[in-house]
Amino acid sequence: MRPERHLSILAIILLNAAVFAWEQSRETDFAFDYGATPASISDAARALVDGNLNSEVAQKLSTLLTAMFLHGDVAHILYNMVFLWAFGYLTSEHLGQWWALAAFVFCGVCGNIAQVCLNLESPFPIIGASGAVCGFEGIYLGLALRWALPWPDVWPLAHPVPPRQLAAFAVVGFVIDMVLLTNHDQQIAYGAHVGGFLSGLAIAAIVTTVFPTLAAYWRTG
Repeated sequence: MRPERHLSILAIILLNAAVFAWEQSRETDFAFDYGATPASISDAARALVDGNLNSEVAQKLSTLLTAMFLHGDVAHILYNMVFLWAFGYLTSEHLGQWWALAAFVFCGVCGNIAQVCLNLESPFPIIGASGAVCGFEGIYLGLALRWALPWPDVWPLAHPVPPRQLAAFAVVGFVIDMVLLTNHDQQIAYGAHVGGFLSGLAIAAIVTTVFPTLAAYWRTG
């Protein structure tokens, strides 16, 4: 592995870890200040539509991004970071690290918007990188279905596997994840998972339509 090819993914993981460590060391919770609270974002969106753009509206809308760097507990951040590394690494490997960074932001924000739309008046903040992680899974699935990808060799895989096998694992994992989340008692943003996954699929569909093969994509770089 050449880490310099995946600096954006490493930076995302380190930033998430740093924010989580900061919260724990200060024994504080950033969720209500920087999490994406649907009720607040709905108010900000209505104000924006009415032409009332100010610092308060901008701050509320910015939480669609900042929420992606907050996590509730150790299990939450570890689960997200492991899958973010695996599928973020593969996205970076095939599309380039800066496009992977853009995909992280786009899929994460789309996922949070989807969750807001499902709970417009909810006072509970959305936190976590799950939407972006599901976005990376959607991207890899779309690429594996349309392009002849090399066998992925990335931690935590013990050895390289066929690309479509890994893509199928991502789909099965996503479905199981959704079943568990929708039957869970806690407030969990399952809409963010769906929104992120679908936005990732959309990215892959556009890229593979414009560039029929991986080689054709890289020839433009």
